[in-house]
Amino acid sequence: MIDSTARSRVRRAVEERSSLDGMRRSFRTIRTRQKENAARIPDLEQRKERLRSLKEASVGDERLFMQAVSTLRENGFRVIIAKTAEAAVKQIEHELKGYDIVVKSKSNVTKEIHLAAHLESKNVKVIETDLGDRIIQLAGCAAAHPTGPACHLTRKEISVLFAKHFGHEVSEDPMELTEIMREEIASYLGKAKVGITGANAVTAQEGAVVIVHNEGNAAKCAMLPDKHIVITTPEKVVPTLDDAVNVTKLQTYLSTGKIISSYLNVITGPSYTSDIEKQLYRGMHGPKEVVIVFVDDGRLYAADKEAQYCIGCGMCLLHCPTYDILGPVFGTSGHMGGQGVYLAGSTGKLEEAIDAGLYLCTSCGACKEVCPSKIDTRRGVISARNAAIKAKKPELEEHHQLLASVRNYENPWQVPRKQKGKWADGLGLLAKGEVLYFAGCSTSLLFPELAKSATRLIRACGVEPAYLGQAERCCGSTVRKLGHEDLAKGKAEACFKDFENAGARLVVTSCPGCSSALNYFAELSKKKGIKIQHISQFLHEHLDRSLLSPIEGLGIATYHDPCDLGREQEVYDEPRELLSAVARSVEMSRSRASSDCCGSGSGVRSAFPELSSAIAEERIAAAKAVDAEVLVTACPWCVQSLRECQQGKNEVQVLDLVELLDRSVSAGVGRVPPARHRAGTRMRSLTVE
Repeated sequence: MIDSTARSRVRRAVEERSSLDGMRRSFRTIRTRQKENAARIPDLEQRKERLRSLKEASVGDERLFMQAVSTLRENGFRVIIAKTAEAAVKQIEHELKGYDIVVKSKSNVTKEIHLAAHLESKNVKVIETDLGDRIIQLAGCAAAHPTGPACHLTRKEISVLFAKHFGHEVSEDPMELTEIMREEIASYLGKAKVGITGANAVTAQEGAVVIVHNEGNAAKCAMLPDKHIVITTPEKVVPTLDDAVNVTKLQTYLSTGKIISSYLNVITGPSYTSDIEKQLYRGMHGPKEVVIVFVDDGRLYAADKEAQYCIGCGMCLLHCPTYDILGPVFGTSGHMGGQGVYLAGSTGKLEEAIDAGLYLCTSCGACKEVCPSKIDTRRGVISARNAAIKAKKPELEEHHQLLASVRNYENPWQVPRKQKGKWADGLGLLAKGEVLYFAGCSTSLLFPELAKSATRLIRACGVEPAYLGQAERCCGSTVRKLGHEDLAKGKAEACFKDFENAGARLVVTSCPGCSSALNYFAELSKKKGIKIQHISQFLHEHLDRSLLSPIEGLGIATYHDPCDLGREQEVYDEPRELLSAVARSVEMSRSRASSDCCGSGSGVRSAFPELSSAIAEERIAAAKAVDAEVLVTACPWCVQSLRECQQGKNEVQVLDLVELLDRSVSAGVGRVPPARHRAGTRMRSLTVE
């Protein structure tokens, strides 16, 4: 099992999450600046589409990569291809033989391979010339954002850090803080003969290295007299300079909110002159040689290359609920958040992925919505979990128990299976029928009254639902997200067999996780001719609106989009339209596709309850920010998480949409029409597409 170190690290980060308030403020600033400048990039979405197409075509294209290597060499670069991180570090160490100091600009790849620590152990002093990276270097902590590494530290904290470093008091004035560090960095730039930089893109056609920066330090590192070492990775190769400019423009806007960086350097080899008798002389005003090191480390031959579509803009971090609470505790060195976990897992570094937080991702999918390359990190993390399980890597004890319970009891909570159908006692539900209600584990065992409300509402639609009772199985939603794909598929197959035996053509679920899990294996639905719907979809389609009227005394409501219903199944309008019939509602700042997560998904609530609650607390705060008195959702997991995080205070009342609709219909029960569709009666709307 995974040891307690990871747990204590997460627990401590949750307890000390206020230390990341500076990071959160910085993230809000970036989002605000993006909104202010969005109109200045009218073709933003087209640029993103172009980026995705570019990455799909170029990442992993060995022929393109070798074309770049060939062109770079023709231009005078010395090209080194390092198959592993260890090989890359040794090669760079060899390049620095005879030097005792090196200056470097921002580079996530150098952080990934822990280059600075290795060189320091070999008595080579490494000086970060980017202000943020220099602050991080002195603080000895992890970076919080790819382009704003020290954004989580306040000016006061930086002042204290600088005072300790320089041996005298330093004011908190940002100008003074910048000035004192600029002077120190300048002194090191004057001493060093070798500079190290990263690369934002490398072009195959022109054989050019493209570097984007704001401070001017990267250009100075690239112009030192002896040697410029560029450290990058194969996925940074793009066909042309025009493609590279699109990458850098997107990266700049998304990471900072600005339209363009202060500097965009295009390097096509060592500087040269031929002004004396037309004889070529290299290194006129720059380095005598330029070395480019490509760090492969599992990238070129990775089966899943989508993680490598990343351009390092950090947009995923701005919207990740886990990263918002934990910061750089979640992610790998140089690659923060879920994308770093995905990259490590996809390149075979499963132990690194586990240590980086493989089981901290709620699989909410918010990252994909904002990623310019549309990287499906949720899928990638789940795939990495699946790979870890197949490789027999350690699991969390809580997840082990959950899985055993699903296998033995058909629910995650070790409750005897016969308890699952208790809520339906006395309701007269039949075992067979074309419309089958699938309550699911959470609704059946945690919120049985919601299951009763659901059946009343289905009947109010004029439909007599069938129900499997204690024979109802677990849909396999959670086990799939934990990486047990085979077990999840087995559960789904068994469910569909039960549905078929019950004569169902339409299955209505209370839990979005259930409808998502059953729809995930689309071939089963198609093969069996059985349609799966969440109850909000069913009620939106079949419930007579005349049965609904505003609920008195309810107060202002706001709707929380469950991740499995919204982003996973794109069901946004149906629940809102139903809610608007019974309540006055407002939208939270982040809703629909950009909605925040409740924190309970993908096993996080089971294994890391403190993290789950902290995420849920942020959602409650978002509801309060729009003066909502009632937070309505359409998922039992969300209801549980959003209620329990309030620890009985109930500052915001949390209700399931079904509960509200049932209350409204029951208030006018005389208006309910008799059932028009009994079990076994064909409904015209049941055609399965």
